[in-house]
Amino acid sequence: TVCLAELNAGLFSKWMPALSVDDFPFEITGNEAFWIVSLLKLGTAIGCFLSIFIVDVLGRKVSILFTVFPTCLSWLLIAWNPSSLDMYVGHFVGGIASGIIFTSGLTFVTEISPAHIRGALCSCFVLMDYCGDLLGCVIGSFATVHTYSYVAMSLAMLQFVVFVWSPETPYYLLRQKRLAAAMDSLILLRGTGDVAEEMDSIMKAVEFDPRSSGILSSLLHLISEPGGKTAILIGVAVMLVQALSGPIVIIGYARTVFEKMHDVQLHAAYIDFVLATVYLISYLVCISLVDRLGRRPLMIMSAVGVSTCSFFLAVYSCLQENAIDTTSLQALFFVTVLLYTISVSLGLASVPFVVTNEIFPMYARATCASFCFSTNFTWSFIVLHVWRWIVSQYNVYSLAFWFISGLNAFSTPFLAFYFPETKRKSLLQVRKYFIEGMKK
Repeated sequence: TVCLAELNAGLFSKWMPALSVDDFPFEITGNEAFWIVSLLKLGTAIGCFLSIFIVDVLGRKVSILFTVFPTCLSWLLIAWNPSSLDMYVGHFVGGIASGIIFTSGLTFVTEISPAHIRGALCSCFVLMDYCGDLLGCVIGSFATVHTYSYVAMSLAMLQFVVFVWSPETPYYLLRQKRLAAAMDSLILLRGTGDVAEEMDSIMKAVEFDPRSSGILSSLLHLISEPGGKTAILIGVAVMLVQALSGPIVIIGYARTVFEKMHDVQLHAAYIDFVLATVYLISYLVCISLVDRLGRRPLMIMSAVGVSTCSFFLAVYSCLQENAIDTTSLQALFFVTVLLYTISVSLGLASVPFVVTNEIFPMYARATCASFCFSTNFTWSFIVLHVWRWIVSQYNVYSLAFWFISGLNAFSTPFLAFYFPETKRKSLLQVRKYFIEGMKK
């Protein structure tokens, strides 16, 4: 049920690309459309940052339920007599709600999941964002702005009604010294009363935590622990690699890339739909492998694939920028974009978020994960503006592709030697890995 919230967040990200300019009840320029999209990313970054202050105070469940109010407000602003200003405010507020949903929702799923399927369940949560992308493509292909907004708002209200009956996570309840409620929550989540061993593991993980619960004191305590600074650096680094791996550029703006780089006979909405479908299918493969093959192998394969595909895209765009006929290579260009989509969805699209939520101890998880996620979306906002500036000023696509290829090539050794493997480990085992393993 928590995944329904992330599905609605995905509808925000595909809202503008899914609709054409003719679908709007008022005139909207290309510059205004760009700012509507980019303000969503900025709002998401701020929402993730705000989660630092609310997820541990209100709880994971209440934080998720709270987002129904800004979500509905944002869709009402878009649906009722929309103007450019309403679009800006609506998407910025919707982005804040999406950021809170992403942080609190992923933390919720991490803490309720059994160790042997935690990676798959967390990936499923991130997957719903891309399901929202695909659903947005479908609805936007025939719906008006008003219809799209009301459908999205209905989904948000449905998620609230369904999720309100879900229990809070046992980790959070134990942190609040509510042992009986934590036991009831775990029994309900597992569907069996035989949870004594798992509850004992959770209690040990919580008892491991310091008694101080303030944001600053928790962060300082984590930094003072062996392996604490390493966990923070890994979290920030992998978020940077994820943001700069290019999905927001190549996939999010696929229609622009195709239309400007050569004549495309397919309607732009069809291109979005094809890429979203390929993305979804590849992502399902990632979910099936993340708890079997492991996080690190998927990340390495994904980085190598993205680097290789970006290299070929850079070569192709260089040929075009130098007025060399590339008509015979158009099919290869399309195939390369599809292979890039498959590569990024196999690891870089979700695994960084899953692992970032696993490597921090319970007392600092909300603070550190929220900060890392905020860093990711802030970089995404910056990437959007740099990408647009390069294309509008110089009409040079190859520079961005060269950068994406080089970054992923250089990130591969980091992933091979420093990226933690958390496959089938309990959260207590992951913590001991950083405290004891990093001493060595």
